[in-house]
Amino acid sequence: MDKNTDFKTLYNTYGEMLYRIAFVYLGNPDDTEDVLQDVFFTLLNNPPSFKDEEHQKAWLIRTTRNKAINLLKSASHKNVNIDDLQIRIDDHNKDLHIDILKKVLSLSPKYKAVTVLYYYNDYSVDEISRILKISKSAVKMRLKRSRELLKIDLEDYKNE
Repeated sequence: MDKNTDFKTLYNTYGEMLYRIAFVYLGNPDDTEDVLQDVFFTLLNNPPSFKDEEHQKAWLIRTTRNKAINLLKSASHKNVNIDDLQIRIDDHNKDLHIDILKKVLSLSPKYKAVTVLYYYNDYSVDEISRILKISKSAVKMRLKRSRELLKIDLEDYKNE
Protein backbone atom coordinates (compact mmCIF):
# COMPACT_ATOMS: atom_id res chain seq x y z
CA MET A 1 0.00 0.00 0.00
CA ASP A 2 1.41 3.39 -0.90
CA LYS A 3 1.53 6.52 1.26
CA ASN A 4 -1.53 8.14 -0.37
CA THR A 5 -3.66 5.02 0.12
CA ASP A 6 -2.59 4.81 3.77
CA PHE A 7 -3.46 8.47 4.24
CA LYS A 8 -6.90 8.07 2.64
CA THR A 9 -7.60 5.05 4.84
CA LEU A 10 -6.63 6.98 7.96
CA TYR A 11 -8.76 9.94 6.95
CA ASN A 12 -11.75 7.72 6.20
CA THR A 13 -11.30 5.84 9.47
CA TYR A 14 -10.75 8.76 11.86
CA GLY A 15 -11.84 11.91 10.04
CA GLU A 16 -15.43 12.02 11.26
CA MET A 17 -14.49 11.25 14.89
CA LEU A 18 -11.78 13.92 14.91
CA TYR A 19 -14.16 16.41 13.33
CA ARG A 20 -16.67 15.83 16.15
CA ILE A 21 -14.00 16.28 18.80
CA ALA A 22 -12.73 19.54 17.31
CA PHE A 23 -16.27 20.79 16.69
CA VAL A 24 -17.29 20.33 20.31
CA TYR A 25 -14.32 22.49 21.33
CA LEU A 26 -14.72 25.12 18.63
CA GLY A 27 -18.41 25.15 17.75
CA ASN A 28 -17.65 26.42 14.27
CA PRO A 29 -17.46 24.29 11.11
CA ASP A 30 -14.81 26.47 9.44
CA ASP A 31 -12.46 26.42 12.44
CA THR A 32 -13.10 22.71 12.87
CA GLU A 33 -12.14 21.99 9.27
CA ASP A 34 -8.98 24.11 9.68
CA VAL A 35 -7.95 22.09 12.73
CA LEU A 36 -8.68 18.80 10.99
CA GLN A 37 -6.70 19.89 7.95
CA ASP A 38 -3.80 20.92 10.18
CA VAL A 39 -3.81 17.57 12.02
CA PHE A 40 -3.74 15.54 8.80
CA PHE A 41 -1.19 17.89 7.21
CA THR A 42 1.09 17.24 10.20
CA LEU A 43 0.50 13.51 9.92
CA LEU A 44 1.23 13.49 6.20
CA ASN A 45 4.34 15.69 6.26
CA ASN A 46 5.91 14.88 9.60
CA PRO A 47 4.51 11.57 10.83
CA PRO A 48 5.74 10.31 14.17
CA SER A 49 6.50 6.62 14.52
CA PHE A 50 3.65 4.71 16.09
CA LYS A 51 3.87 1.51 18.12
CA ASP A 52 0.51 0.29 16.91
CA GLU A 53 -2.86 1.41 15.60
CA GLU A 54 -4.12 2.36 19.08
CA HIS A 55 -1.09 4.62 19.62
CA GLN A 56 -1.76 6.27 16.27
CA LYS A 57 -5.43 6.83 17.16
CA ALA A 58 -4.49 8.33 20.53
CA TRP A 59 -1.98 10.66 18.82
CA LEU A 60 -4.64 11.84 16.36
CA ILE A 61 -7.13 12.55 19.16
CA ARG A 62 -4.58 14.30 21.37
CA THR A 63 -3.24 16.37 18.47
CA THR A 64 -6.76 17.37 17.40
CA ARG A 65 -7.62 18.38 20.96
CA ASN A 66 -4.41 20.37 21.39
CA LYS A 67 -4.79 22.20 18.07
CA ALA A 68 -8.41 23.06 18.90
CA ILE A 69 -7.40 24.41 22.32
CA ASN A 70 -4.55 26.39 20.75
CA LEU A 71 -6.98 27.91 18.28
CA LEU A 72 -9.33 28.84 21.12
CA LYS A 73 -6.46 30.58 22.89
CA SER A 74 -5.37 32.46 19.79
CA ALA A 75 -6.36 36.08 19.36
CA SER A 76 -7.91 35.37 15.98
CA HIS A 77 -10.59 33.08 17.42
CA LYS A 78 -13.92 34.70 18.14
CA ASN A 79 -16.73 33.54 20.38
CA VAL A 80 -19.43 31.64 18.59
CA ASN A 81 -23.13 32.14 19.14
CA ILE A 82 -24.75 28.84 20.08
CA ASP A 83 -27.57 29.61 17.64
CA ASP A 84 -25.05 29.53 14.78
CA LEU A 85 -23.91 25.98 15.55
CA GLN A 86 -24.77 23.38 12.95
CA ILE A 87 -25.59 20.31 15.01
CA ARG A 88 -28.16 17.61 14.62
CA ILE A 89 -30.40 17.58 17.69
CA ASP A 90 -33.43 15.37 18.14
CA ASP A 91 -36.71 17.23 18.46
CA HIS A 92 -37.42 15.28 21.64
CA ASN A 93 -36.16 17.45 24.54
CA LYS A 94 -34.53 19.83 22.05
CA ASP A 95 -34.18 22.63 24.64
CA LEU A 96 -32.48 20.28 27.08
CA HIS A 97 -30.01 19.05 24.43
CA ILE A 98 -29.16 22.61 23.41
CA ASP A 99 -28.68 23.71 27.02
CA ILE A 100 -26.47 20.70 27.76
CA LEU A 101 -24.38 21.46 24.69
CA LYS A 102 -24.03 25.11 25.75
CA LYS A 103 -22.85 24.02 29.18
CA VAL A 104 -20.43 21.42 27.82
CA LEU A 105 -18.94 24.00 25.46
CA SER A 106 -18.50 26.40 28.37
CA LEU A 107 -16.60 23.93 30.58
CA SER A 108 -12.89 24.50 31.09
CA PRO A 109 -10.73 22.57 28.62
CA LYS A 110 -9.73 19.85 31.09
CA TYR A 111 -13.36 19.04 31.94
CA LYS A 112 -14.54 19.50 28.38
CA ALA A 113 -11.94 17.04 27.05
CA VAL A 114 -12.97 14.13 29.26
CA THR A 115 -16.68 14.91 28.84
CA VAL A 116 -16.44 14.98 25.05
CA LEU A 117 -14.38 11.81 24.85
CA TYR A 118 -16.56 9.92 27.33
CA TYR A 119 -20.08 11.04 26.40
CA TYR A 120 -19.79 12.10 22.77
CA ASN A 121 -17.22 9.59 21.53
CA ASP A 122 -17.88 6.63 23.86
CA TYR A 123 -14.34 6.19 25.14
CA SER A 124 -13.74 4.30 28.37
CA VAL A 125 -11.94 5.79 31.36
CA ASP A 126 -8.89 3.66 30.52
CA GLU A 127 -8.81 4.90 26.93
CA ILE A 128 -9.20 8.53 27.98
CA SER A 129 -6.40 8.07 30.49
CA ARG A 130 -4.07 6.85 27.75
CA ILE A 131 -5.18 9.48 25.23
CA LEU A 132 -4.78 12.47 27.58
CA LYS A 133 -1.82 10.97 29.45
CA ILE A 134 -3.43 11.41 32.85
CA SER A 135 -4.25 8.86 35.54
CA LYS A 136 -7.51 6.93 35.57
CA SER A 137 -8.41 8.56 38.88
CA ALA A 138 -7.86 12.00 37.31
CA VAL A 139 -10.22 11.05 34.47
CA LYS A 140 -12.85 9.84 36.94
CA MET A 141 -12.50 12.97 39.07
CA ARG A 142 -12.79 15.27 36.06
CA LEU A 143 -15.89 13.39 34.88
CA LYS A 144 -17.39 13.67 38.35
CA ARG A 145 -16.69 17.39 38.56
CA SER A 146 -17.95 17.93 35.04
CA ARG A 147 -21.23 16.19 35.92
CA GLU A 148 -21.52 18.25 39.10
CA LEU A 149 -21.02 21.48 37.18
CA LEU A 150 -23.52 20.46 34.53
CA LYS A 151 -26.03 19.33 37.16
CA ILE A 152 -25.90 22.69 38.92
CA ASP A 153 -26.21 24.62 35.66
CA LEU A 154 -29.09 22.48 34.44
CA GLU A 155 -31.13 22.54 37.65
CA ASP A 156 -34.15 23.94 35.77
CA TYR A 157 -34.54 20.58 34.00
CA LYS A 158 -34.63 18.59 37.24
CA ASN A 159 -38.18 17.32 36.73
CA GLU A 160 -37.72 16.25 33.09
